Amino acid sequence: MYTATDPFAPARESEILARLTDNWNQRVTVRKARLDLSDYYDTSAPDFPPSMVPFWDDPRFQAIDEAEKRRVLAGAWINYNEKTIFVEDKVINPLCSLLMKDALPGVDDIVSKKAIAQTQVDEQFHILMCLEVCDCARRQHRLQDLHIPTPLLGQRMDASLAKAENEREYALIRMAYATVAEMTINVFLKRLSQDRSIQPLNRLNTELHRQDEASHAAIFGEIARAVYECLGTGQQAIFRAHLLRAIDDFVELDVGFWRVILDHLEISERHGILQDMTAKSRASRSLRDYAALVKLLRQIGIDEGPSFIFQ
Repeated sequence: MYTATDPFAPARESEILARLTDNWNQRVTVRKARLDLSDYYDTSAPDFPPSMVPFWDDPRFQAIDEAEKRRVLAGAWINYNEKTIFVEDKVINPLCSLLMKDALPGVDDIVSKKAIAQTQVDEQFHILMCLEVCDCARRQHRLQDLHIPTPLLGQRMDASLAKAENEREYALIRMAYATVAEMTINVFLKRLSQDRSIQPLNRLNTELHRQDEASHAAIFGEIARAVYECLGTGQQAIFRAHLLRAIDDFVELDVGFWRVILDHLEISERHGILQDMTAKSRASRSLRDYAALVKLLRQIGIDEGPSFIFQ
């Protein structure tokens, strides 16, 4: 069930996956020396870029105390990391587990299995990294009792999974969300890791994560393509539909967290701030890079889709 048993599998092995699995020890964060968190925290620097807060320039928000603005930024950093934990734990690793048990075809060779297992190790270590920096931000800004809600994309994914008609569609839904997650996050991580105005700890932590995810994008592109080529026509159509739906769910601005943090800190005039943000959110999209995903979409025969993908 877990190890490769198909005698014809070597002919299908991906050169990209082979190269990535062979250099795993040299490239991944889990194999590198740990950061001493206490050495990198700068109490004078914000935890998160103000430019990435959707209501930062709202005059009503700008009128609040600077210390409370810093707590909102710390909450945004915590939210980003908890969302990352959610994606690793509830989106990526569940798919990897299904693939290891041959729930989908096309990835039963040893190279693919090694790439999937290595990804699981990476993601578990990313969860640990996120837990550590979240704890640091919570303690620094007295946010130990801030509760982060389930991300909107998680709610949407769970709704789709609940409607799956069989185990194969269930696995394809999981592959759709995992593929979008792994193939589009790099630009967001790059922006955070290169923003020298934020916490050095947060910047360094994000850069380590980004280096791993750059390889994961290639891995999941290969996996999605390999699985897709082994599906029947009907199942290919199902995967395409869920992939496009997953893209929509990832790019929609999730306003739920912002409501929680402003309520938690009892920010004055927050209801008006949130109302205006919600109205504007329909035209806003999450910061993600769709270049690699566009290439995959075209490889599997999707030349049309949401207009923003091809801009």
